[in-house]
Amino acid sequence: MQATELTVELREKTGKEGAAKVRQAGGIPAVLYGAGAPPQALSVSSAEIDRLLNRAERRLSLLTLKVKANGTETTSAAVMKAIQRHPVNEAITHIDFLRVDLSRKLTLEVPVIIEGSSPGVKLGGVLQQMFRHVRVRCLPDLIPEGATADISHMEIGHVLNAGQLKLPEGVELLTAPATGILSIIVIHYEEEKPAEGEAAAAGTAAAPAADAAAAPSQPEVIGEKEREERRLKKDEEKGTRTKEKAELKETKAKEEKKKK
Repeated sequence: MQATELTVELREKTGKEGAAKVRQAGGIPAVLYGAGAPPQALSVSSAEIDRLLNRAERRLSLLTLKVKANGTETTSAAVMKAIQRHPVNEAITHIDFLRVDLSRKLTLEVPVIIEGSSPGVKLGGVLQQMFRHVRVRCLPDLIPEGATADISHMEIGHVLNAGQLKLPEGVELLTAPATGILSIIVIHYEEEKPAEGEAAAAGTAAAPAADAAAAPSQPEVIGEKEREERRLKKDEEKGTRTKEKAELKETKAKEEKKKK
């Protein structure tokens, strides 16, 4: 893998205050560590990082960092170890660079790259990916873009294991070879069955109206509650009539008194 050059600047202020100042200036705070050397606080242009990520499309690529400080420039071989992003807008907020010794092997994770067209998917199967990265070990200048998974022979029910992934020469797979990476599955959809009460209600509602009309009329069944309500209603009507009679009698008595 050919190293990509990236220019960064050494920053004097560290901690939250220094990082905030870098972000206000449109940069990204970063740190360079590893290989037995002391860590260095850095700032890097966000435009340069966007260009690098858009071109490489992989996080772990070999870099040649040009570190500028007080008019001088030093270089370090490194990889982009970690990227922190804002939880809402996903903007990059911090980057970790790891120094590497070009003569010593690295242990790292690389993405699984899917190639080909699966016959099982064409027949209605669904491609399921259990792992998106696998762990490998290699020299820094042999870091691959990824581990290739060829699915052109995968039928429904087939599983592609880590041991079947294709890696360049000189790259050692550390993930257990029997680990399932991809599979072709069939998703079964079951129709939701209504509850027993709902089914009974639906069956009752679906009965033809003609059956109800043809059925012989049945006497109305009155429960205890309905019987009490009817009795109270009759008592109320009776009380109203009694009151009306009393008012009428009183009115007649007043008229006769006036005549006398």
